[in-house]
Amino acid sequence: MLKPELTGIAQQILKNKYRSDEAVNTISPLKGGEWSAAYRYSYDGNSFVIRLSHTPENFYRDNIAARLASPNLPIPQIYMIDRHEDYYYAISTFYPGEALEGLPAADLEKTVPEFLSMMTALRSIDLGSTTGYGSLTSAGQGAYQSWHEFLLDIINDRPDSLTYGWSKALSEIPRAQGRFEQIFRRLTKLVQFCPEQKHLIHSDLIYQNLLVYNHRISAVLDWGCAMISDPVYDIACFALYEPWFPAFSQVNLIQKMKQSYLNQSPENQENFAQRILAYQTHLALGNIAYCAFSKRNKDFHDNINRSVFVR
Repeated sequence: MLKPELTGIAQQILKNKYRSDEAVNTISPLKGGEWSAAYRYSYDGNSFVIRLSHTPENFYRDNIAARLASPNLPIPQIYMIDRHEDYYYAISTFYPGEALEGLPAADLEKTVPEFLSMMTALRSIDLGSTTGYGSLTSAGQGAYQSWHEFLLDIINDRPDSLTYGWSKALSEIPRAQGRFEQIFRRLTKLVQFCPEQKHLIHSDLIYQNLLVYNHRISAVLDWGCAMISDPVYDIACFALYEPWFPAFSQVNLIQKMKQSYLNQSPENQENFAQRILAYQTHLALGNIAYCAFSKRNKDFHDNINRSVFVR
């Protein structure tokens, strides 16, 4: 896993790029993702972000998503993707804002209408010409032949995954393997309710990836977990994490998300409750695998003991 102690490398890249100390002297760290480090810098009166990672795939996905941006779905433009020694880097526009999940309830309440407009814009993107379902590839296609295949692949510990080795780590935790398999069996019964659709799914809108400025969505970041299929997955993600963010329940955010989706079309109501549960189950399995891999014992038990899955 990449550690964000990369200031010197970022400074060297900027010095090589601009042949000037202006950008280097203004560099400041931002909260990066699990697999990248991010820094803000200024040059010629404008602010930018440089991100570094051991792999470029997430940067390519960001670039694909940026082409789909709209006024209600602001996605930073990627100006450059390149390599420096052992790291890849991407340079994009800087957008100010505070993470949605960090807003107090009063500010979140004022932001909800803009947030719902953003969600509508996201699921309204036409991906009918794409092939495949599930994880978005760096070429902009789905990596699986079906949505069901993608959902059930969560059981496999793939060597090309950033969390390869989670299965072995899970087997070393008492009773964890059996609990994981029990939850997976529930998923196998629920996938029959999950439709094969062609919508863009972000799947990771919480944790610093959705910025708000003056009660408006200012940027939708980090498309590394983007997928193609049922947009209900994004709603399920917010529903799963609601207990960690009290302001969500204080403004009734999840119910408003559900109602906004259901009001768009009578067809959206089909198997809605089962789809929510299926995607929450899938997300929980992914979280359990990640926590086992990264030795996050407290988070591991929080996920594996969530009451929604204990039946």
